Amino acid sequence: MEQRSVCAACPSRRLNLEDTTKPPAYYKGKEQTYLKHFFLERYLEAVAFHIGYAHEEFVYVDCFSGPWQADDEALADTSIRIALDKLNYVRDGLAKQGRYANIRAIFVEKNPAAYRTLQAMLDQYRRAIRTTALPGTFEDNINTILQETGKTFAFFFIDPRGWSGFAMENIAKVLRHQPGEVMVNFMYDFINRFINYPDAANEHSLDRFFGTPTWRDIRKAGDREAASLECYQAQLRSVGGYPFVTSTRILKPLSDRAYFHIVYATRSPKGIVEFRRIEKQTVNEQDSVRAAAQREHRQTRTGQGELDLAPAGGISRTTQDERARRLREAEVRLDRILQEGPVRYEHLQPRILELPLVWNSDLTSMLLAARSSGAITIDGMGPRDRTPKKGCTIRLTAAF
Repeated sequence: MEQRSVCAACPSRRLNLEDTTKPPAYYKGKEQTYLKHFFLERYLEAVAFHIGYAHEEFVYVDCFSGPWQADDEALADTSIRIALDKLNYVRDGLAKQGRYANIRAIFVEKNPAAYRTLQAMLDQYRRAIRTTALPGTFEDNINTILQETGKTFAFFFIDPRGWSGFAMENIAKVLRHQPGEVMVNFMYDFINRFINYPDAANEHSLDRFFGTPTWRDIRKAGDREAASLECYQAQLRSVGGYPFVTSTRILKPLSDRAYFHIVYATRSPKGIVEFRRIEKQTVNEQDSVRAAAQREHRQTRTGQGELDLAPAGGISRTTQDERARRLREAEVRLDRILQEGPVRYEHLQPRILELPLVWNSDLTSMLLAARSSGAITIDGMGPRDRTPKKGCTIRLTAAF
C-alpha cells in the first residue's frame, strides 16, 4: 500500500462492502484455505480501495491461479472468484464516491486443464474490471506480466502448492516493481519436511527458493520455524528493496503447529498498519474455526456430542501465549529504537508493527504506559489527545 495520501473520509469499511468468502462449512477439512481466503479478501479490499481512490489504475496479479480443488461449481471457494468479486465490488464502491479507477486482474496458470477452466470462468464472469489469463508458469510469464503492469501499482499474490516455481533469482524483477507490494504463501509445513533431506536436487531447489545457501543454518536452529521465516524475509527485503517485511501464521486445524505463513512485503508504513489490522480479525476467526474443527473431530472420534461453551470472540491459550511473547519482543524493540534517539510516531509505528501479533492498540498502550511512568515524553500530543498520532515525537527520558 503506497504512501501517497488517500481520502481519510472514504475508507473501504465505510462502504459496508459485504464479504464474499464462503462460510467455513464450505471449507470442511480445508480450514486453513478458508483462513487464507479470509485474509486475502480483506487485505485486497483495503489495498484496492486505497490505491483506486488515489490513482487511476490498480493491478492484481494472481501468480498461481488454479482453480485446483474447488468444491463449488461456481468456484466460489477459490481465490479467483474471491478476487474477482472483491475487485468488482471495490470498483463499484469507488464509482459511488465519484472515482472511476481502472482496476485490472492478471491470472497465471501452468496446468492446461486448470487454465481452460480459468479461461471459461473469466469469459463468463467479465464485469467492470479487465481480466487477463496467461498460460504457462509464473516464472516464464514474468516479462509479460511486467509489460501488462507497466508503471501501475501492482499487488502480487504468490500462492503456490509448495516452494518451487518462484525462485528468488527469477522473481527479482517482480519484487523490485514499483509501485507495488507482494504477498507470499510461505508453505512452512512442506518446507520443513525437506529441510533435513540430504539430496543434492532437493538442496538445489531450496537454494533457489531461499535465494541463498545460508538456509542450511536452519538445520541447527533451536526454532526452525522462526529461522526459516527470518531467512526468507531477509531475502525478500534485500532483493526487493522493501523496508518492511512481516508475516502472520496460519495453524493446522487440529494441532498447534504452523501450516503456512502469509508473508507480506511493502514499501508503505500504512501497508504494515493495515496488515496488522486484518491479522487481528483473522486471529479471532482462526481461533473460532479451529475450535469448531477440533470439537467436530472429537465428536467423530468418540461418538459423543459436545456443547459449544467457548466464549464468542475469545482468543485461544495458544494465541495468548504467542501474543505475550511477541509483546515482550515489541517492548525490547521499542526500547532499542528510543535508545537511538527521538523518533517520530509515524516512523516508529511500522517498525513495531512489523512484529506478528503486535497490534496498533498494543503500541498505544505501551507508549501511554511509558509516558505515565515518566520513561518517555510524547511531544505534540495535546492534553485532549487520547492516543499518539502522526507528527508526535517520542523521546526517552529514563531507562525502561
